[in-house]
Amino acid sequence: MTKANVEPAEIRKIRRSLLFVPGADPRKIARAAESGADALILDLEDSVAPEKKAEARQMVAEAIRAKRFGDVEAAVRINPPGTAHFADDVESVIAAGGRTIMLSKSESPERIAEVARVVVAKLWLLVETPLGIVNSFELARASTSVAALCFGPADFSLAMGLTTTDAARGIAYHARCNLVIAAKAAGVAAIDSVHLDVKDEAAFREDALLGLQLGYDGKLCIHPRQVAITNDVYTPSEAEIARARRVVEAWHQAAAEGRGVFSLDGQMIDAPVVAAQERVLERAGR
Repeated sequence: MTKANVEPAEIRKIRRSLLFVPGADPRKIARAAESGADALILDLEDSVAPEKKAEARQMVAEAIRAKRFGDVEAAVRINPPGTAHFADDVESVIAAGGRTIMLSKSESPERIAEVARVVVAKLWLLVETPLGIVNSFELARASTSVAALCFGPADFSLAMGLTTTDAARGIAYHARCNLVIAAKAAGVAAIDSVHLDVKDEAAFREDALLGLQLGYDGKLCIHPRQVAITNDVYTPSEAEIARARRVVEAWHQAAAEGRGVFSLDGQMIDAPVVAAQERVLERAGR
C-alpha cells in the first residue's frame, strides 16, 4: 500500500468548521472551497451508495490532484478498515496527494496503530461507538499520526439503543464530554459532533456554543449554512479579545510588582485564568 510523507513539524492550523462534502456529488465538490469552512472532509463512506463507491473515489482523487480546494485543508473520510473499499480508498487518496484521512468507526487502538504503520498520513479518528468512547484516550495515543478525535453521535446513539441522537443530554452528552477530555489529555485536537437539523439555525448555534464551552476546538458541519455559524461561535468576539488583553496586561503589571495573584473588576486573577485569556488571544491571532 502507498505511503505518504508527513511533515515532521506541522504548523497547527485553525479548524473551527469542518464541512462534510459528499464524494459522489460533483456539484458540491466543485463549490466546497467557497463554503468558508476551515477544512473540508470529502466523504467516501456514509454519503456514498455502494454502487457509487468507485466513481466517488475517482472523483475525489481527481479533485485532490487538481488542487481544486486551494489553501483550504482537505481530508478524506474513507471506508473503515476491514471493508472491501478500504485498501482502494487509501491507495487512491495517497496517490492523488491526499495527506489527511478520517477513519470512521474508530474503536481499536491496535487497529489504528496497524493502519498508521501502513498509511503514513495524518489521521482524524471519528469515534462513534460505545467501545470507541471507552477506548478514546488509547485511540488518541495509538500513533503519532493521530491528529484529532471527532465525535459521531448518530452511530453511538444507535449502538446504545437510543431513540434520539441529541448529544446535549443523557448518555450521548456523557460520551461527548468523555471524548473531549480524552483528546485534551492526549494532546490532540477535539472536534465536536454534527447537528442533524440543518434548518434550525438557532438550535445549531446553541449546540455549537455548548461544544465550545466543553472545550472542543471545532465542529463538524453537514451543510454550508452551518459553517458561518460555527466560525462565528469559535472566533473570539471583540469584547472577549479586549477582556483578554486587559487581563494579560494587568498580569504583567502585577508580576513586575512581585504579585502572583491580583484583582481585576472584582475578580481574583491567578496563573490559570491568565493562561486561559492568553489562549483567547492566541486563537484570535490564528
